[in-house]
Order: sequence, then structure tokens, then C-alpha cells
Amino acid sequence: MEASIRLGRIRGIEIGLHYSWLLVFALLTYSLAAGVFPSWYPGWNPGTYWAVGALSSLLLFASVLAHELGHSLVAQSRGVPVVSIVLFIFGGVAQLADEARRARDEFLIAVAGPLVSLVIGTGSILLWQPVEGVNQQLGAVLEYLGWANLILVAFNSIPAYPLDGGRVLRAVLWGAMRNVLRATRIAAGIGVAIGFLFMAGGLFLVFRSPLSGIWLIALGWFLQNAAQQSYQQLVIRRFFEGVRVGQLMDPDPPTIAPDLTIDQLVDALLAYNVRSFPVVEDGRLVGIVTLTDVRHAPRAEWPVRRVRDLMTPRERLITATPDDDLERVLRLMAAHEIHQVPVVDDSRLLGLLTRNALLRFLQLRQEVARTPDEVAAIYAEQRRARNLPRITD
Repeated sequence: MEASIRLGRIRGIEIGLHYSWLLVFALLTYSLAAGVFPSWYPGWNPGTYWAVGALSSLLLFASVLAHELGHSLVAQSRGVPVVSIVLFIFGGVAQLADEARRARDEFLIAVAGPLVSLVIGTGSILLWQPVEGVNQQLGAVLEYLGWANLILVAFNSIPAYPLDGGRVLRAVLWGAMRNVLRATRIAAGIGVAIGFLFMAGGLFLVFRSPLSGIWLIALGWFLQNAAQQSYQQLVIRRFFEGVRVGQLMDPDPPTIAPDLTIDQLVDALLAYNVRSFPVVEDGRLVGIVTLTDVRHAPRAEWPVRRVRDLMTPRERLITATPDDDLERVLRLMAAHEIHQVPVVDDSRLLGLLTRNALLRFLQLRQEVARTPDEVAAIYAEQRRARNLPRITD
């Protein structure tokens, strides 16, 4: 999931908000200010309810961020890179650039988040009444924060993959069966089943409490969908194990110069029937320009503005080398929602790896059920038969 609003970095991990977070923040603040706190603490003025509600919402999401940082920092300590943490409508998600390589590491990463929430929850409950005697509003915030974090721990402990409880279950099964794919299939199947139970419960509840029922249906849909996707992603990664970027990259992609106008760029996009170009100057990769970049430029500026004004510069690009493991690059492409990765040696462009090439390779391997090297050779032969550039050296 890509962040809509980037907040900064912690330990090299990009922190961001998805646009859906704004909606749930507004709804939660309204619920607290108009319902929860007036019933808990009658007699405050309306402004106080809204201020305490907004502060409680912010601190709850700060707790969710701390929960995801718990996962992320343990993952980093176990050698698993973390790309980003994104807060969204259902809480937060830490996007790892790799899978844990051992069941023990998966277990430690999974339990770290709930442990952080447990500490925040119990600490807030213990501080609640002493603080309330001094400042009722701050006490109210601590009361809500405490119970909310304990509920978060209980929810995440449900053994439904990819919730934390489901990841713990997968780690236990993985350690017992010595087979991560089988363990993931079982844990994901349980996650799908629990997701459908949530949806069924939501359908029953919607007639008594429409908002709560709709929320439970949405949560169940998200859970079963996430479980299915997580397993499918693992299967796809296993298909790409042992394959190198150089085997699938296009070694002779069309490129464009940075000083061409947008009009000339559009003509080139249409002529080559592509959505993007690596931007090359003096043999060096200086950026990438895409059709999306063009759409952001006013039509009147196309004859005068240059490619270099639109392109994503080299320092902001995710790149690979021919010897990089394809599975790792695939994870980065998925995490950042990008469709192409330049293959470079220092600043020299060697080729371009595209999502279409990955999909064709995956389809071919599923059809012929052979080893990655054999499939790469067949794929290369198909490209040569169509008079396309070679994908292997």
C-alpha cells in the first residue's frame, strides 16, 4: 500500500498516511466527541469534548504507529529490511522488503507489535485514575487509550492470517512442518474463513446497528482478501526464486533525452506504444518519465516544457543490477507500486525490467512447469523468434 501523505522517516523506514486515514480519523473523533466522552464525563463544554476527542484519536494512531514500529524494528534486527509503515482505515501496515527466513524470526516479528500495544494499554490504565484526580480531561484520554490498545491486542491475537495472531500461527506451523508454503496455506485458509464469519456477523448486525454491521462486513472483506493475497504473493515469490534480473530485463529499451519537449515525448510514447521511458544523458541514467507525469502537465505547456521538468530523478528511483535476485526486486516493485525498474551498473543503463515481462515469465512457467532457468531460456527463444532484443547474455 502506497502512502498518500508522507510524514518522514524513522530508522530509514518511511512513515505515511493513506487517504482513508483522514476519513477514519474524522469518524473516530466525531464518535468520541459526540458519544463516548459525553457518556463517560457529562458536564464538559462542547469544545472540550472535541478537543479531547481529537487528541485521543491522534494518540490512538500514534499507538498504532508504535505497534507497527515494534514489528519493524524487530524485523530489522533479524535482517529483514522494512520499506515503509502506512496508517490507513483499518489501522496500520508495515511493508517488509523480504520475508523472514526462519520460523523463529517470523514469530518474534509477529509478537513484537502486540507486546508494544500491551505495554501502552496497561500503562495507560495504570496511570488513568491517578492522573484523572489531577486533570479529568487527560485522565479521559488515558482511559480511552488504555482500553483501545487492549482491544487492539485482543483483535490482533485472532489466529487469522495476516493478523498478528495468524502470523504467530504460521510461525508455529512452519517450525513444526518445516514448510513455509504449507504453513502459510493453512494460516491463510483460516484467515479467509474468519473473514467470511466477520462478514456473516456483519450482515446479521446491520439490521440492528447499520454502522457497526457495515464496519464488520468491511473488516471481514479486508481480512479474507488480505489472507488470499498474502498466500498468492508467497506462491509467486517462490516461482521467481533463483531467477536473476538480467535473465528477464530488456537489454535495449527505448530511451529519451532530458531536453526534449513534452510534445516530442508524447509523440515518442505513441510511436513506441509504451507508458514510460528511461531518461538518458551522455550514456547515464538521469531519471524516468511516465505517461502519468505527462498528465500532470497543463496542455498549453507541452511545446515549451522539457522532459527533465517532469521526470522522476535518478536519486529517487528504485534500481537493480543484472545479478540482483528477481524475488527481492519484485517485492520492491509491489511495495512501491511501480511498473518498471531500471537495471544499471553505477549510472550506466543496462536494461529495463518491466511488470509485463514478469507476468509473461510467470504465465509461461505455470504452463510448462519447468525450472526457472529452463523457462528463461524458452522465454528468450520466444523473444528472438519475434525479432525482439535478447533477455539473456
